[in-house]
Amino acid sequence: MGEFSKYVGEVGEEIVNDFLKLFGWKNLCSNKQLDCCVGEHAKKTHGIDGLYVYNSMLQKQSLVSVVVSAKYSSVPYDKVKTTFRSHFKDLAHTIECYSKSQFKRTITRQFPGSSRKEDIGVLFYLNNDESDSNDNIKSQIINHRIDTTLKFSAIHLIDNARAKFLYNSINFIKKKHGEITFFCLNTTLNVSSSTRHSKIMPVEYITSPIIPLSVPDDNGRKFILICDFNYSKESLGLVYKLARKLCSDFANHYEIYFNKYNKLTDSPSVDEVKMAQSCEDGSGDVVGDITLIVDSYNSTFRSISDEK
Repeated sequence: MGEFSKYVGEVGEEIVNDFLKLFGWKNLCSNKQLDCCVGEHAKKTHGIDGLYVYNSMLQKQSLVSVVVSAKYSSVPYDKVKTTFRSHFKDLAHTIECYSKSQFKRTITRQFPGSSRKEDIGVLFYLNNDESDSNDNIKSQIINHRIDTTLKFSAIHLIDNARAKFLYNSINFIKKKHGEITFFCLNTTLNVSSSTRHSKIMPVEYITSPIIPLSVPDDNGRKFILICDFNYSKESLGLVYKLARKLCSDFANHYEIYFNKYNKLTDSPSVDEVKMAQSCEDGSGDVVGDITLIVDSYNSTFRSISDEK
C-alpha cells in the first residue's frame, strides 16, 4: 500500500510539472524541503512541490514567488471540505515559512530591482476520476471559512474541472498556432511596462474565467481569448467588446473560444454581435477588415472553426 501511495504521488507531481511547463514556468525548483520556523505549525519541515519566481508583468517592480502544492489521489473526490481544509492549511503554512526563510532571500537576490515581493500559492487538488460529474468542487467549498490565523496573500485552487480547461484550451491554441504568448493588460499598476506579450503566464490568470493570448501574424498579431464558460450571445458580446477595447491598436484578427459552441445554432448570433459592436465603436465603415473567429477549444464534428 505504501508503494502504491508513493507511485500515486509521483504521478501527480509529473502531471503538475507538465501543467507548469504549459504556463511557460520553466527552470522550477522542485521537491524542496523547507525548515519550519513557526512553532505553532508543529512541524520540522514543509515540502514545496514546485517553486517558480518571476518579475511580474502586471505590477511594476514586483517579484512573484509561486509556491506550488500538488495533491493527487487515485480515487474520486470524497470528504472535500475536510480534505481541502487540510491541504489549504498546509500550503498556507508553507508560504508563511517560505516568506521568512533564508532560502527565499537567496532565491530572490538573483532578481534585483524589485521593491515589492509577493508570495502566492497554487494548490493542485486533482484525482484520477475521468468522469465529469464531480470535477468541479467549488460549490462544496464556496462557503468554507478560512482560518483567520493563516498568513498568506493569495492561494489559487486548481481542481479537475479547472485543470481540464487549462489543459484543453491552451494545448488547443498551441496546436492551432504554434508559439503563443500571454497578453498582459496595461493597468495603473504597470502603466510604464513595455511587456504586453509574454511567454510566461502571470499567476493571476491561472483561475481567471478568461485568459488573453496573442500569436504572431503577417499583419501584426492575432488576439485570442479562451473562456472557461459556454457560448451565449450575451457572453460573446461582452468578451468581443473587451477584446476590441484592449487590442484595437495592434490587432484586427480576433479569436474567441468557449467551452461549448454549436455552429448550427450559435453562428447566426455571431453576426449580430459583430454588427452591433461595429456600430457601437464606429468601425462600421471598415468592418470588412476585421476577422472574428468563434469556436470551442473542445471541438467536435459539430464545431468547426468559422471565420466571420
